[in-house]
Amino acid sequence: MHQTIQLVFRICFAAVIFTVTAALILTGFAKSSEIFHAAQNFEQAKKIHLQSTAQQQFALLSNNKKPDEAVYVVIAQNGYIAKSSCSHYPEICLDQYNQQQTRQIQTIDLLHAGNFHYIEKVSFTDSRTQQHHTFSYTPEQIQQFYQADVSSLKYATFGIGLFALAAVFVSFRILRNFKKFIRK
Repeated sequence: MHQTIQLVFRICFAAVIFTVTAALILTGFAKSSEIFHAAQNFEQAKKIHLQSTAQQQFALLSNNKKPDEAVYVVIAQNGYIAKSSCSHYPEICLDQYNQQQTRQIQTIDLLHAGNFHYIEKVSFTDSRTQQHHTFSYTPEQIQQFYQADVSSLKYATFGIGLFALAAVFVSFRILRNFKKFIRK
């Protein structure tokens, strides 16, 4: 009985290691492809124009605290449409608005390049103070934001690649001595 449980555990453990290895390799390839096609993705970026209506209200939500420093364009009380880094929008990511949906968007223009979203122009009203704000960003600024995001993606992909190499090494060692691994 003890041997059977140990055998099943080791087979499941090997299967988990192989699955994680495959996931790391696929993630590395996907992110590498995104990096290699970055210029093309930016050239083919889609512009999205959103305007709040009585039926569908959009809000600006931000969080400038770690670990998830981001700006979200959300459908009020219903999930987000776009997410961007707070480092690009310090005038929008303020402590007083952390995780509060008090900025009601009238209109917003977004740029969707690859897996990234960028705010081109936003017009919103703070529901607490009734102050109206408008922010707009030049195409050069947005291109700098995109280049910064792709650059940080390179570092993340490098880390994923290192873990993938280690996982491939472990998987290869398990496969090479599979019978010994099962019986240990």
